[in-house]
Amino acid sequence: MCYADQGRRARGQAVVEFVIVLGVFLALILGLVCVGQILLANYTVSQAARAAAHQAAIEGGAPRAAYDAAAQVLDAGVGTAASDASVAVACDSDPCRRYDPITVTIAYTSTFWAPLPPLFTEFSVSAEATRAAERDQQ
Repeated sequence: MCYADQGRRARGQAVVEFVIVLGVFLALILGLVCVGQILLANYTVSQAARAAAHQAAIEGGAPRAAYDAAAQVLDAGVGTAASDASVAVACDSDPCRRYDPITVTIAYTSTFWAPLPPLFTEFSVSAEATRAAERDQQ
């Protein structure tokens, strides 16, 4: 065997090792992007639930006020959209009376920015917030 063959084999081995390491590295980076997106969405959905519960409490349990407040926060978030969320407003009595707890639940589902098809294609986060109604619903 001549020395030229050994050089080609070493280069071929280096290319194979590089491709294996590159695949693992890219999977790790894409996984970190997915985790970051989940954390951002979770924070935004939690803030939207708090804002919606606060607005619903001020309005005496009016669901429209809660939906609007949640939509504003979700649309202002990084990578979140109100169209991907469902908002539920619940009060102990109907109509809601002063000092009744008002619970707002937001469920958010979206697709990943960098999906890994067999494993990660979409995710869901949810948040719930409760406030006391500040006035009777009219």
